Amino acid sequence: MRNIIFRIILSLFKSKKKYYIDFSQFGEEKVLLNMLQRISSKKKLNNTYIDIGGFDPIKFSNTYKLYQKNWSGLIIEPNKDKAKNWKKIRPRDHIVNSAVVEKNYEKKNLRIFFDKKNSAMATAYPVSNVEKLNYYDSSVIKFNEIISICKSKYGNPSFLNIDIEGNEDKILIELKDLNFIIPIICAEIFLDEKKMQYSVFDYKDLPAIMFLEEIGYYLVNINGPSLIFCHRDYWMPYSKL
Repeated sequence: MRNIIFRIILSLFKSKKKYYIDFSQFGEEKVLLNMLQRISSKKKLNNTYIDIGGFDPIKFSNTYKLYQKNWSGLIIEPNKDKAKNWKKIRPRDHIVNSAVVEKNYEKKNLRIFFDKKNSAMATAYPVSNVEKLNYYDSSVIKFNEIISICKSKYGNPSFLNIDIEGNEDKILIELKDLNFIIPIICAEIFLDEKKMQYSVFDYKDLPAIMFLEEIGYYLVNINGPSLIFCHRDYWMPYSKL
């Protein structure tokens, strides 16, 4: 039996077939790479991203494959241990150990709740069982400050990834204050924690979606709870080509 297992493992190492590893949670990575390939054939992009709510530098990351392709950018991660991990594994990125808040937020800290069984779902806006959750207090940073840091260190970002478990609407609406366009945006928006796949009809009345459409973004793809947008200056739907 051991010899059989050994031969199987050895054959995998000898195989010349290349296996694609998708680091994202819901397949967002492949969609993003295809979009970037299509856009970059027409327009020059700055190889820079902003990843708000980074969580892990590799696992479930929508930016790790870009990092491997020599991109770099600004990471916002409120968990101290996670932030330290980013600094070790992705040294070209600039890590800010804070939680993003809307521009009218006045306190200096934000309480983040999490379940030890699922730390990836940490949120400042729990909807139930608050008394059973663990928590920590994080320093805060505002969206306009994030943009300023990114521009000073890397230039204008080409990709914004945002996964902050409950406050995406208020942050995305602040895009109207920018004096430049972020070509691609990926926002994870859970409507129901028990549901992992949605359609455009589930999101059509969401304020953030309507706002993004108003300022020129197309909803290009839905991967699980992740919505991927591209600005009309960089994307023409296939139906209009």
